[in-house]
Amino acid sequence: MMQKVFRLIIFLVFSFQLLLLNAQTVEITGSCNRPGALIRLIAYADLLNMHAETKAQTYADEKGAFQLQTNISRIGVYEIAVDLERVMLVLKPGAKYDFTIRLETEQVNLSYFDKTPPALLINEADDNGLQIHLENIDRLVNNFAIDHFKELYQLRRFHLLDTLEQQVIKSLSSSNEEYVKEYARYKLAALEMAVKRNGGRQIIADYFQHQPIRYQLEPYMSLFKELFRDYLLHNRSINTSELVSMRIGDYHNWRNILRSDSLLKDNSELADLIIMLSLKDFYNNARFDRMAVKDYLTVLSSEAASKPLRQIANHVLLEFDFLAAGTAAPDFTLENAAHEKKQLSDFAGTAMMLVFVNESCSVCEMLFQNLEDIQQAFDNKFQIVVMAFERKAYYTKYLKDMGYEWEVLKINPTDILLLESYNIRTFPELVFITAEGNIGMAPLPSEEIPLKYHLNRLINK
Repeated sequence: MMQKVFRLIIFLVFSFQLLLLNAQTVEITGSCNRPGALIRLIAYADLLNMHAETKAQTYADEKGAFQLQTNISRIGVYEIAVDLERVMLVLKPGAKYDFTIRLETEQVNLSYFDKTPPALLINEADDNGLQIHLENIDRLVNNFAIDHFKELYQLRRFHLLDTLEQQVIKSLSSSNEEYVKEYARYKLAALEMAVKRNGGRQIIADYFQHQPIRYQLEPYMSLFKELFRDYLLHNRSINTSELVSMRIGDYHNWRNILRSDSLLKDNSELADLIIMLSLKDFYNNARFDRMAVKDYLTVLSSEAASKPLRQIANHVLLEFDFLAAGTAAPDFTLENAAHEKKQLSDFAGTAMMLVFVNESCSVCEMLFQNLEDIQQAFDNKFQIVVMAFERKAYYTKYLKDMGYEWEVLKINPTDILLLESYNIRTFPELVFITAEGNIGMAPLPSEEIPLKYHLNRLINK
């Protein structure tokens, strides 16, 4: 037994050292038009779930300049975040970059979903032409699709795709990077899929069956999700009723059912990825047992065909638990109007509604009156805590002047990641916390009728 443990330790140490040897430093300098902003370099370890991890962070100086540096071991998809706004890019180990990031300044009243994304200008990229080639591919494919819209989408002149392919091949004649060539290949495949009716089966055969899975290639994963979403439910060779009635822990029976499909039978790694994508949909489908879905994913997290797949299964489980009812609410330490430090635990013992607002929220003041009436209708069985993202103490003064006896906690720019931890994408946003400090519902609807319905469900259950 001790020998096995010793061999495992040696293997893990060796694997870690090998990873360090393969990793190289990537250096980023840049500027943005938001001085003092929190700047993060975020890596996507999993493009199926868009599971992100912060690799490095800093703050922009008074002129908006910043520097980031970290070690990465492969070409992959990353984001640079300026506060909560993000711009996506591809980085290469050992490369050096200089970026300018511009954010729209006249959109403070817009929700996250309505905002114009930041603009990224690459001033310099010492990456052997990687960024230039990727930009050229995107420009060629996008412009071709626009310029030949009628011929491709209406007249179905698919032979034009051969012309585009030759243009792309010519533009890549100076690149030996496999990532670039595969990026172009799956960009072209996505366009082919879009313009050809019933072309999915051929796309699967040409680009996915018996092909390596390109976990870090965004065009591959985007096309994969487009092709294989609902694959199990709409597959005639699979008995959907058996899937619906699956029992908790019945992993091997599931695999036997799936073997009736030739694609899932002959391609274990691709099959597991398709299954995970389907399970994400099953989890929110009332026909399926949520616990059975999670149990199946738990098995996949240890028994899937490859390490990346096992990680993806874990990430799906994390996604299911993110702000899920019954999970621990993200903690915080914020100042109130008296400059006292307050944590989540300070409010324990009574149910609580967090009301996230910012100083540009045009409807928040109207919401406060509704919330006061609703709180009284429920006999003050929950307390209201206003989480104010503001530079000045606007809401502290406003609530006091209006006679609202609610705690106001100020979210400073240095606390901005709290908004991300509660998935706040717009203002106002409501989150219900149980007396035990767990998530009751996140987010709560702000409309009066559904809000009362859910409060009654949560408080009087």
